[in-house]
Amino acid sequence: MRFTAPAKLLGSYATVNVGLVGFAMMRPSWAGLWALFATSFFMSLMFPTIFALGLKGLGPNTKFGGSLIVMAIVGGAILTPLMGLIAESRHTIAPAYIVPLAACVVIAGYAFLGAQARGVADTAGQ
Repeated sequence: MRFTAPAKLLGSYATVNVGLVGFAMMRPSWAGLWALFATSFFMSLMFPTIFALGLKGLGPNTKFGGSLIVMAIVGGAILTPLMGLIAESRHTIAPAYIVPLAACVVIAGYAFLGAQARGVADTAGQ
């Protein structure tokens, strides 16, 4: 985070994931599978960045905010069955990837718009 603003890094990685997941949806083949594998690299850096941006500026509410962000991981328990329902209704997994694609769009929106609107200052180079 010394060289790149966290919000820009998060937004860039989320945008790359939108492209990779979209590619995997359009190309349900080995190429699509490799695109899904590549999302793991970008997602590995997204959660810590979301966590840091979410806690920035909370002051005495940092512990409470941190616990809420950690509890939000339960979304994986909700979104995964939704993917299953879509896959079963369509008889293929490819259209079900609209769920993580939408999640990445929301994350990119937070990074590019929400973090700045909340007053989270870019700290790169300081």
